[in-house]
Amino acid sequence: MKLKSIQAKITLTAGLCLLITAGILVGYSVYSAANTQNLVNAKVSKLATDTTLKQVQATAERYSVSISRRLEEALSAARALSDAMSAAKQDEVNKSTSFIERTVFNDMLQEVLRSNPDLNGTYSAWAPNAFDGKDAANRVNRDGNNPDTGRFTPYWIRDAAGNINVQPLVEYDSDHKHPNGVAKGAWYQVPEKTLNETVTAPLPYIVQGKNVWLATLSAPIIVNGKFQGVVGADYNLDFVQKLSVQVASKLYDGNSRVSIVTQDGLVIADSQDPSLVGKSIEPLFGEDTNKVIELIGEQKSTIRVDQAENAVKALASFTLGYSNVTWAMTIRLDLDKVLAEANALSDELKSNSQADTTWQIGLGLVITVVAIFFLLVMARNISRPILGAVNMAKTISLGQFNNRLNYDSIDEVGQLSAALDNMAESLQAQVAIAEKISQGDLAVNVTLASDKDQLGRALSQMVDDLNQLVGDIKARSDVIARNADLVNGLSQSLSLGATDSASAVTEISATINEIAEQIRQSSTNADEATRLSGLSEKTANEGNHLMTELQTAMEDIEASGNDINNIIRTIESIAEQTNLLALNAAIEAARAGEHGRGFAVVADEVRQLAGRSAQAVQQTSELISKSAEKTNRGIELSKQTVQSLQEIVTGAGQVSSLVGEIAQAASEQSAGADQVSLGIGQIDEVTQQNSTNSDSCAEAAKELTEQAMQLDDLIKQFRLK
Repeated sequence: MKLKSIQAKITLTAGLCLLITAGILVGYSVYSAANTQNLVNAKVSKLATDTTLKQVQATAERYSVSISRRLEEALSAARALSDAMSAAKQDEVNKSTSFIERTVFNDMLQEVLRSNPDLNGTYSAWAPNAFDGKDAANRVNRDGNNPDTGRFTPYWIRDAAGNINVQPLVEYDSDHKHPNGVAKGAWYQVPEKTLNETVTAPLPYIVQGKNVWLATLSAPIIVNGKFQGVVGADYNLDFVQKLSVQVASKLYDGNSRVSIVTQDGLVIADSQDPSLVGKSIEPLFGEDTNKVIELIGEQKSTIRVDQAENAVKALASFTLGYSNVTWAMTIRLDLDKVLAEANALSDELKSNSQADTTWQIGLGLVITVVAIFFLLVMARNISRPILGAVNMAKTISLGQFNNRLNYDSIDEVGQLSAALDNMAESLQAQVAIAEKISQGDLAVNVTLASDKDQLGRALSQMVDDLNQLVGDIKARSDVIARNADLVNGLSQSLSLGATDSASAVTEISATINEIAEQIRQSSTNADEATRLSGLSEKTANEGNHLMTELQTAMEDIEASGNDINNIIRTIESIAEQTNLLALNAAIEAARAGEHGRGFAVVADEVRQLAGRSAQAVQQTSELISKSAEKTNRGIELSKQTVQSLQEIVTGAGQVSSLVGEIAQAASEQSAGADQVSLGIGQIDEVTQQNSTNSDSCAEAAKELTEQAMQLDDLIKQFRLK
């Protein structure tokens, strides 16, 4: 689209520049604000995530220490008893003093259990004769003695009512495992092998028909580097389950999952599903199960964000006492819950940013509209004198030179107006000179406005050229008039000659046309003869083909007749044999007398039939022989006919070829006659055209003479220098 107004161009150009500038500024502002917001969101999210990770890790480690301390109390009790027993036993060995009685040690175990309400039981299991060497004398079912071996294996337990009782330990030498994979005798066998304390958990235990899970903590009794037995305590793991629920409830309003697991891959406690206690940790960690077990075994603590599961996962490992047993507290948080406050802050910042962006865009549009209005007013003031100059230029282009702008200004527009006024005055003066020239006054003088006045110089040159041109035209018009008279005479002579030539050519053309018509008739007759000859040849060929087929058929008939003769001979032989058999049958019937009479009648009838059959065969053979003779005669005649037809076909082909050559020659003669006729026609046409041209030339010469006279009259109207 082209703009027709300079005011519109100025306004549009400046407006576009203003819009682009405003758009760039607003766009950059929006872009910068968006980048800033994204940066703030990322920083806030990272800060919130890092803070949460630290808090969760600290929580996991703090409560891991709490669990470790609770279990350490039981380990300390077991360790104290172990140290006391080891020291006492060592004194017995070194000083040959008597060791404490079994009843005294039982009292010690009972007192430890009574003074530690968190313990579920205390126990001690000694190697054979390791306690006092009196196992054989203590094969009684009391005081924790094994009734079968007499080994000292007291197990003091607290029932649901709080009463404390003793019973002998079992399964300390067992290689079997509990359903969850924990070895039944691990609490005894591990210290025996490692000479180090251990924690075995979780162990199933039935209290008043209710299944509870225990952790047994055992320490070895060592004398002179040799294993003598273990002292230990059972701890009810309910407090660990309660602790996991308590920790989970404090984290993000309970939107978390806290689990306590062992390095053997078993669940000690789970805040969401207590039924998992004592089972594999695989339902909790899935594909990460082996990795979790590996981290616990390496006594490592980790925390990470799992984007795939949209969760925060923390793991804090802790070792129990001096044992090599490691547990871990794991915490799982929903990442959306962790980042809820950060996301809320981000949404608020985003909302504020969008509001700021809307205000920026609105303010930019208002400023742009106001600026465009002022641009429109300024463009109108600038374009007004330019429009006047445009209108004056249009009037000059239409040939009107009497308008003037008279715009008084020293700027470019004022200079343009003055130049247009001067141009109009100069053009008006040159128009006056042109009017004199148009009136035939070629003696006028042209005054140049300046050395660069191309129009004045061209006008002056035009006057000089017209003077010279008019003089030359006058001289040449005289020559044209004389030559026109000469051409007129020659044209009349040429017209008479052309008329005679046209008559002669017309007669020749008529004669040629008659000859061509006769040749075309001959060509037509030759074509018809060729067609009839071809038809005869085709008919002869068809007859020859039919006679050949007839000959073949008659030969087939002859062969069939021969076959029939052979068959008839066979029938004749059969008839003779039948007659002979009938005769023999009649003889035998005659010999049979009265009994063969009926058979003789039948044999006679058969003989008569055989005779008639032989007679009929003879007649048929004669007819076939006659037919064969006639067939042979027909074959000979058909062969002669085929030979004659082949001669006819050959002759017809030769005739057809000769007639074709005649037809081709006639066609060539007809074509030649047509070409001659066409040439004569062209000669006649040229002759007629020459006659017409000569008449036209004479007429043109006459008109040229008249125009030369008129031109001379016109030239006389000019006043030359």
